[in-house]
Amino acid sequence: MRVSVVIAAYNSEAYIAEAIESVLGQTIPPDEVIVIDDGSSDGTRAALDRFSDRIVAFTQTNSGQAVAVNKGLAMARGGLIGFCDADDLWTPRKLEMQLALLDRDGKFDAAFGKVQQFVSLDVPEAQRARLKPAVEIMPGELKQCMLIRRAALDRIDPFDETLPATFFIAWLGRAKQSGLKIAHVDDVVVRRRLHLGNGGRINTDAQNLQTLMALRKAIKAQRPPE
Repeated sequence: MRVSVVIAAYNSEAYIAEAIESVLGQTIPPDEVIVIDDGSSDGTRAALDRFSDRIVAFTQTNSGQAVAVNKGLAMARGGLIGFCDADDLWTPRKLEMQLALLDRDGKFDAAFGKVQQFVSLDVPEAQRARLKPAVEIMPGELKQCMLIRRAALDRIDPFDETLPATFFIAWLGRAKQSGLKIAHVDDVVVRRRLHLGNGGRINTDAQNLQTLMALRKAIKAQRPPE
């Protein structure tokens, strides 16, 4: 079955090439890699152009990560879908391990794995202690850790574009309520880079509010109907 990988990128010049290489360099490579440049103002597009025909690159007006991911999904042709964040790294056997799991047991809709967090080498020494994770390796129910069957993805509503940074939290809550069957490989599948510009790090009141909204939607989705 064909595997499509979707990457949303915004001002990711520093890390996007390394992220793409980690996807293309899998022991079982994906069939297509779609990168949506969400209106970057730095050199992200130039970095994408260097990959030539190895990826599909599309630039849109800045609209937020959820819009970019949904756009990538609309373009994807694979029966299996994976995601990588523009500043993270897939471990080399991610697809191999997850494909084997899904091939062994057809009852599972999606495979996750562990995530290893690391502080990026370009973070100044004075800031490194603040970013150092309390736990380095943990189970990762993050979109970049997931390989999912397209049919299962299509059964659930698209990612909520009103939650640009935390849409996956709300989506996964809805998915589990809808009966999504998931399994985990017992290995690290993603190395999550911690740096000063992480979009997913909660460092503003607006992001805190957005996370609370996503959690409320996820909890509401998991409650039985009244």
